[in-house]
Amino acid sequence: MALIGYGYWGPNLARNIVLNSNYQLVAIVDQDEKRRSIANSLYGVSTYASHEEIGTTQKIDLVIISTRPSSHKFLASHFIKNHVNVLITKPCGMSSIEADEIASLAKEFGVEVFCDFTYHYSPLVQFLTTNPLANAIVKEMREYTSYRTSLGIVQSDVDVLADLAVHDIYILLLLKSELPIFVNCLRTNTSDDSQLQAAFLTLTWADGFTAALHVSWNSPKKVRLISIASKDRGVFLEEMNREAPVQLVHFAPNNSDYGALTAEERYTRNVSFTMGNIEAPQIEMFEALAQETALIAQALRVSDTDSTIPTARTAANVWRVVEALRESNRLGGVGQNV
Repeated sequence: MALIGYGYWGPNLARNIVLNSNYQLVAIVDQDEKRRSIANSLYGVSTYASHEEIGTTQKIDLVIISTRPSSHKFLASHFIKNHVNVLITKPCGMSSIEADEIASLAKEFGVEVFCDFTYHYSPLVQFLTTNPLANAIVKEMREYTSYRTSLGIVQSDVDVLADLAVHDIYILLLLKSELPIFVNCLRTNTSDDSQLQAAFLTLTWADGFTAALHVSWNSPKKVRLISIASKDRGVFLEEMNREAPVQLVHFAPNNSDYGALTAEERYTRNVSFTMGNIEAPQIEMFEALAQETALIAQALRVSDTDSTIPTARTAANVWRVVEALRESNRLGGVGQNV
């Protein structure tokens, strides 16, 4: 395989590829000479300034594109037309149209195009979908609140929605098995920059469920927290909490029968919620990229091994939500259909 882009995310991809015996890394491409020198000293592979310099003397089975989103479609098209499978870092292009076009081209040339939504492989997210108690909370969830903030890199060609919000959009697509039908985006960054850097978002589904997200590049503290609650239980996923990244919470029962209260009593009585037991289950922690590379290698060896691996079509669906959120932002927070 070959890696295109050795900037922010590329080193993580290269490291996991090299650690997986199913792969042989034969080329790394980066326009920056210093980055190429670092890659060559670490892995001893051929490095190039352009993807066009990669030789054709050996067959490349997979190319990972870890460059700016504005270059995704151009690079993916080049390799797809040369019958090479592709893994593209999120958000996979610059729009739902580009992601769909990449997917259609892959189908035409008979290759696979995967999209690097790493939370698909996260041990915390997998706990939600495989642990019986957590899974029960998800099926009955009344609330999904996410805080995904940091004093992050303000990217030049995508906004905070395409950079950070896509993670929760994908997770919610995984949990709800369908897209929301209605979204709101309230911009919170006061910078004169036209680029959206911070926002509060709501996503509403056909069954009435609404998720709330806060995404920001302007926060002084890095936060990665998801809170999910059902009627009497909750689950917290807190990536930055190394001691207890997952917590299961039981809400103490409230014995008041509010249905039996008079209209006047409903105005004068407070509703109280109290915390019951809190459990911090021990889960097997692993790097999501390690599992991603392993599953993709398996999928390329045996067709239909894991049909749930995110693809360019998946990315197109995530993009549709992002585009609706952008339109809401453009209109000052007015809700938009997806």
